Amino acid sequence: MANKFIDNPFVKQIPNILTASRVLIAIIILFIKPFSIAFYVIYAWCGISDLFDGVIARAIKVESSLGSLLDTIGDVLLTLTGSFVTFKYMYQVDNLTIWGPLAAVLSIFVFRAIGAIVTLARFKKFAMLHTIGNKVGMILLFLIPLFYELVGTVGAPIFIYAVSGVCILSAIEEIVIELIAKEFNENVKSIFQLIGKKAK
Repeated sequence: MANKFIDNPFVKQIPNILTASRVLIAIIILFIKPFSIAFYVIYAWCGISDLFDGVIARAIKVESSLGSLLDTIGDVLLTLTGSFVTFKYMYQVDNLTIWGPLAAVLSIFVFRAIGAIVTLARFKKFAMLHTIGNKVGMILLFLIPLFYELVGTVGAPIFIYAVSGVCILSAIEEIVIELIAKEFNENVKSIFQLIGKKAK
C-alpha cells in the first residue's frame, strides 16, 4: 500500500509543487503589507516549504536536478524579496540609514555569484551545496524580516551585519570546496568533511 501511494504520479510531484509554490509566493510577498499578519503567514509558509520539500523528496526517492534548481531559485528569490521589503521599510518608515546593512547583504550575493560561477565552470551545474554553514546562513537570512520588529531599529542593523558575516563565511567555504573537490557533491556538510575524506 505504501509503495502504491509513493508511486502515485501526483505524490512524486509534491516536493516540486512545494518548491514552486515558494518561488511564486516569494514574488507575492512584494505586494503584501510589510510585517502584517498576512505577511508573516505567507513568509512563514515559504520557510516551511523550504524545510520539507527536500525531506519529502529524499523520503520518496524523487530527488532531481529540476527540484534542486527550483530549490536554489526559491531560496534566492525569497532572500531577495525578504531583504527588499525589510530595507524598504527601514528606509521609508523607520528613516534608518540602510547603506551599510545593504552593502553587507549585497556582499553575500557577490560571494554567492562567485560560487555559482565556479560550480558552473567546474561541474556544469547550477546549485548550492547543502553545507551546515549554508543551512545556518539561510535560516538566519530567513529570520531577518521575522526578527526586524523584535530587535528594534537599533538592533536591526547589528543583526543584519552579524547574519551577513555568517553568510559570507559560508559562501567562502562553498567556493573553496568547489575549487578543491574532485566531483560535485551537493550534500557535503563542510570543508572539514571533504578534507577528512581526502586524507583517508
